Amino acid sequence: MTIKLTRDNFNFRFKQYEGMFFHASIDDSSEIVKYKITKDKEGQELKEFGNTHIKEITMLYIPQIEAYIDLNTIK
Repeated sequence: MTIKLTRDNFNFRFKQYEGMFFHASIDDSSEIVKYKITKDKEGQELKEFGNTHIKEITMLYIPQIEAYIDLNTIK
């Protein structure tokens, strides 16, 4: 999954992430989600990476922007 981080879609306070891309691989057998934030849609220019979690089956947390994404709205 790839999501563009914009203020139109997310209410976050860290301007340095605006316009960047959040890439995540969700494995249904694990609560841990590996992700990376890149400057480009293809995922080549890495800014950060890490692990996060899914809350209540449908909410994915992005720690850098302190926001939850409803997975049902992006599938």
